[in-house]
Amino acid sequence: MHKTANFHEGELQAQRLAHESDVASRNGANVADHIIRPALPFVRQQRMAYVGSVDAQGRVWASILIGEAGFLQPSDDAASLQIDLQKLARQVHDPLWENIEQDGRVGLLLLELQTRKRLKINGDAHIEDGRVVIRVTESVPICPRYIQRRVIDLPDASSQPMPAAVRQGEALEDAHRALLRSVDTFFLATAHATHGADCTHRGGPPGFVQVLDGDLLRIPDYNGNGMFNSAGNVLLDPRAGLVFPDYEQRRLLQLTGRAEMLWDQPDPAGVTGGTGRFWQFRTEAWRETALPEALHSAFVDASPFLPKGL
Repeated sequence: MHKTANFHEGELQAQRLAHESDVASRNGANVADHIIRPALPFVRQQRMAYVGSVDAQGRVWASILIGEAGFLQPSDDAASLQIDLQKLARQVHDPLWENIEQDGRVGLLLLELQTRKRLKINGDAHIEDGRVVIRVTESVPICPRYIQRRVIDLPDASSQPMPAAVRQGEALEDAHRALLRSVDTFFLATAHATHGADCTHRGGPPGFVQVLDGDLLRIPDYNGNGMFNSAGNVLLDPRAGLVFPDYEQRRLLQLTGRAEMLWDQPDPAGVTGGTGRFWQFRTEAWRETALPEALHSAFVDASPFLPKGL
């Protein structure tokens, strides 16, 4: 059945701080406790998914899954979702797999970059018989703005070898900072103790991610659907994860650390698009892994909603 979103205290506080409680209430009516029926064909045809999860130390990570169409299979009653691990180009060094064994909270974002169609699915997960089984607790369409259109292709994903190399550390390296300053897209994961994990998209013009010092990032927060799931989560638990895809160099940079939202900030250049809000994120650990050599990507166009301040 459909339900009005049961916002937790952090989300309600964030909505008040942004003066968007009425907007959140209206959009909260789109939340369901299952995958909505019209979205089922969209779910089945996806080849990518973006996932938030929590490790045994309570740190939050964001991950990217790439597979064959059909690797996501909703149940007949749309109350659960299965991820077929045999249809994935599975990166064994991704923290996601161990995290699910320790803590079942997951947040999925399905985002078709070439069409900007998107759907968020949150729930509780476990692994059985070569599949991740997710009991859906919340599903909702989200804001399509700020998405840069791309075509990403990985032929025969399940048969593509995932490079085994992994690098990890605590302090960011110069090559990481150069990547962060160049990106136009990343994904943000947060979590709440009882409302679960969440994963969302963040996009902007190249340079919208600022590296303020060695490990501190500052990112403008644009207008969205007003529900403030991510900001509400970090008001109560600042632990967060970011993943930055570099499709040209075929690598992923995953960061885990602590985030906060800065409210009502001066913005003379207009980089926030009028919100006056900025994210700050302090990196505590990073992990860099490679993507298959067969992966290809092509930039199509930038979102027409991007602020002009940068």
